[in-house]
Amino acid sequence: MTIYDICKKYKVDLKVAEVLNKHGYNQLYPPQETVLNAGALEGKNLVLSMPTASGKTLIAELCMLRSILESGGKCLYVVPLRALANEKYENLKDKYSSLGIKIAIATGDYDTPSKYLASYHIIVATSEKVDSLLRFKARWLSESLTVAVFDEIHLLNDASRGPTLEVLIARLKQFNHALQIIGLSATIKNAGQIAKWLEAECFISDWRPVSLKEGVYFNEAVRFEDGQIRPLKHISSTPINSLCMDTVKESGQVLVFVNTRRSTQAEARRIAPNIRGVLTENDKTKLEVISKKITTSNREPTKVCKELSECVKNGVAFHHAGLTHQERKLVEDNFKGNIIKVICSTPTLAAGVNLPARRVIIRDYKRYDVSLGGSHSIAVFEYKQMRGRAGRPKYDTIGEAIIIAKSEDEQDVLFDEFIHAEPEPIISKLGSENALCMHILSSISSGYICSHNGLMDFLSHTFFSQQEDPDELEYIIERIIDFLGCEEMIAVSNNKYEPTPFGSLISRLYIKPHSGLLLKKGLENSSRIYPSAINLLHLICACPDMGNLRLSKKTQDEVEMFFGLNNEDLLLPFGEYFSRSDYRVYLEMILTTLMLSNWMEETKEDEICDKFPVGPGDIRRYIETAKWLLYSTEQLARLLKMETIIPLLQKLQTRVRYGIKEELLNLVSLKEIGRVRARSLYKNGIKQLRDVKAAKTETLMRAANIGKVIAANIKKQVEK
Repeated sequence: MTIYDICKKYKVDLKVAEVLNKHGYNQLYPPQETVLNAGALEGKNLVLSMPTASGKTLIAELCMLRSILESGGKCLYVVPLRALANEKYENLKDKYSSLGIKIAIATGDYDTPSKYLASYHIIVATSEKVDSLLRFKARWLSESLTVAVFDEIHLLNDASRGPTLEVLIARLKQFNHALQIIGLSATIKNAGQIAKWLEAECFISDWRPVSLKEGVYFNEAVRFEDGQIRPLKHISSTPINSLCMDTVKESGQVLVFVNTRRSTQAEARRIAPNIRGVLTENDKTKLEVISKKITTSNREPTKVCKELSECVKNGVAFHHAGLTHQERKLVEDNFKGNIIKVICSTPTLAAGVNLPARRVIIRDYKRYDVSLGGSHSIAVFEYKQMRGRAGRPKYDTIGEAIIIAKSEDEQDVLFDEFIHAEPEPIISKLGSENALCMHILSSISSGYICSHNGLMDFLSHTFFSQQEDPDELEYIIERIIDFLGCEEMIAVSNNKYEPTPFGSLISRLYIKPHSGLLLKKGLENSSRIYPSAINLLHLICACPDMGNLRLSKKTQDEVEMFFGLNNEDLLLPFGEYFSRSDYRVYLEMILTTLMLSNWMEETKEDEICDKFPVGPGDIRRYIETAKWLLYSTEQLARLLKMETIIPLLQKLQTRVRYGIKEELLNLVSLKEIGRVRARSLYKNGIKQLRDVKAAKTETLMRAANIGKVIAANIKKQVEK
């Protein structure tokens, strides 16, 4: 059956078929036919558990298109990560803008209602952004939606993202009974249970457009699940090199999964020289251009950036969360374009953007876990996610997923533990008291819940309620309500709940209740302890929302010295607000404080990366979180009428944003002037805006990184 046939059958505008044909979609895959013929385009809720690239996303898109074009529907496409949101937004815009469909992306600014989104047909967003919109009582979203697609719905199982995703689905399900809900995942063992929760039709398929072969490498040969043995020539001293060379020589690409960032870089360095030997001159020319783009994507190129650039010259890259967004995007885009041949990555890539490869190699199937005090095997589900990347549709007829074994006995174990094993079931993570506390407060503050009965009714719509004992649930709820009442975030009377101004603000700011509580205590202490920059940084690093750096032997001495000299002068001193069992966590708060302080004191990124356990990408993520928590602290100070501390917090937000000392605050108010150019101007005697106004364009151009265009631009700005 063709796309044209299905559009004709279900009276979908035939322009949809024309657009999809132009983008290479013509014939339906077998699972797509099954789902569409079972009534997907008639508004049924769906749970689709189908392998990567088997066509489940197209089914969701057809459901959205039919709703929009037939009845002016409004659709939501929810993804777990900003990178995925960007990728999906560009994809939908490219395909469907010609049909007059307006597509928006929403991923940040959690304290704004974003009413402009109401005029769009499809909104691509993270679950956190949609949750924040509902906190602003965005009825245009909860009541007018016709289709909501939840990509990677298996992330209900994720401790950090799962609770928000689950609450979001439950909220929409409760308030919009006509909404078509579509859950997508490559792997769900208990898909039927999730379908029952969503009152959905469940479709499970293992059909793939590219056949998958799974095997284990040992002693210069791969033994596949079907019994076939493929010998490999001894190309290199390491199995990874041999497997990569074998694939690239046959015009394929490889993804190598390892367990740490350091390993991705080390493995990429080892592979790179071998791969360069099989590249064409055309490949080398293109890779040289990409390599230069990597070093110029950052005004302060770091060692990691330079190392990536060198690897890319040879057709190999590494990929992990320590890279900047620009670096990761360059790697991803050029792997998709078949210019980069091999990526060595941490497993985060398996759950991220769509990057298939002919061969997927899992080097490490164990991971160190601090809480367990040692290494343990990864979940079968995680292995299935990684192996799902094997096989490039339209390029490969077969994809291969290969685990590396170090002995013959281990080879047998790997078949049993991973290849022949079933993935673990999806378990709701909403039972975490911290997560439940945050979402109960938001529900009360937004007016969705105002009584005990209302709360229990809402929770009955969650996946958690299907898996949890009702008596245990009642006990958890009672503790949370007591906590919120005692901390004056809500007022409780006769089982009726009402938010306080403090509780409402915490909810709107989209921070955890415990973070709000610590910020409030710290601000109250600022009347007796001077709120210096380092004190305020430590205050936000004490918040659970920060997610602090891990302490290591390399950093412990400096952190403990700071603790010994400064603890009594901090806004939240140890001993008064933290117990002995929190000692290590408290030191990690200090470590993160020192890293941010180094950034604000204009320490070079490379030096920060050497001194602290961070990469350039980590620094940017911590900056974003710090800015948000400082802004939240400012809003709390306004609520508490602590006017004197507000200017300090505003200055600190700007200093954290740009990574500057206080003396550069005026200069960075100019567009196109960041910390590097501001410092350069300052060194050349341009210290205030009046100095910019008085200086000639030629004088401004003496500063590094200030060309004629930028000099003229900043002159215009100050003259206005």
